[in-house]
Amino acid sequence: MENSGIVLRKAVLHVLDNGYRGLILSDHPLDLVGEQFDFLRNILLKVHKSDSTMHGQFNQDTSYVYQRLLELDENNMESFVETSKEIAKALFNVVIEGEDIPPADFVCASFQESGTIYLALLKLNYRSSYTQKISKDQGGTATEIIENTSLLPSSSTKPSEAAIINLTDMTIRLIEKRYNINGEKKNYFSEMFLGCNITKSTKRKLEILTRTIRNIYKNSDKTDMKSQMDANALLLKKYEDNKEIDIDAMGEELFGSSPDKKAAFDEKMENYDMQCDKIKIENESTVKKLEKQIIVTGSGIEISIPMIVYNRADIEIKQNSYGEDEIIIHNVDSMSLKNLRFL
Repeated sequence: MENSGIVLRKAVLHVLDNGYRGLILSDHPLDLVGEQFDFLRNILLKVHKSDSTMHGQFNQDTSYVYQRLLELDENNMESFVETSKEIAKALFNVVIEGEDIPPADFVCASFQESGTIYLALLKLNYRSSYTQKISKDQGGTATEIIENTSLLPSSSTKPSEAAIINLTDMTIRLIEKRYNINGEKKNYFSEMFLGCNITKSTKRKLEILTRTIRNIYKNSDKTDMKSQMDANALLLKKYEDNKEIDIDAMGEELFGSSPDKKAAFDEKMENYDMQCDKIKIENESTVKKLEKQIIVTGSGIEISIPMIVYNRADIEIKQNSYGEDEIIIHNVDSMSLKNLRFL
């Protein structure tokens, strides 16, 4: 598979049906051509380098998966298939403990990018849909509608549980969903299956940072709308300049002249263990929400402001003599009403 420098090398599919079929292990790899090729490529690209993924490190002394990967010879197909079977068994043993963990197909796939080999572990939960059943007897042909409960998700759907493991340094990127295990909600995929520690995703860190900045300004004596807009503009500029946001530097630049605000910012970042983080952003779509800000007035008026326009100083936000915010739009060359859509 070639897409953006990615080459898919090997893949094996096993069945983890904690319903009536049980565990079915394949002795042979998938033939990576045609529709199988396209399906796996699209699923894989939903996970690889997504800013929604969390980052993890194996607990090397206790992780069964880590120990199996140390024995893996990725260049040898027999070793790859046998290792995938051992990993699938480990996941199935966890899945059968869950009250509501759905049955799935489990794909182990290796791929290469820029000289680095990765292992993808994709749990593809089944979905239900309806299809026709055709039967024939002496009386003729009959059709009926039946439910198929073991369909794979579409290739446009991101898996709810998946991991991408760098086989060089054993770092992990993963997505997961919490399920009931013995009556308790758990992140079973990272904790019980992979045996790893995880950190927040890039999107989650960015959400925490922007919410913290907004709340600090909101909790000041007067709501400072201009400062909030300026902060969003600064976040966007840091991304455009460096493709990352240094949290400590942001706090200093925004609140360095206000000890109370800086202390509140530092405390919040420490509570989330983010005080020394640099948020590395890989996908431009992650910061799309920063490119346009929507101001809502107390009377329900909504004003959508592109930051590129705000940065040109065509939008002026200031307080009048009564302490109320005013928004002035300069250099308006044309205006029109947005068309209403009823369909």
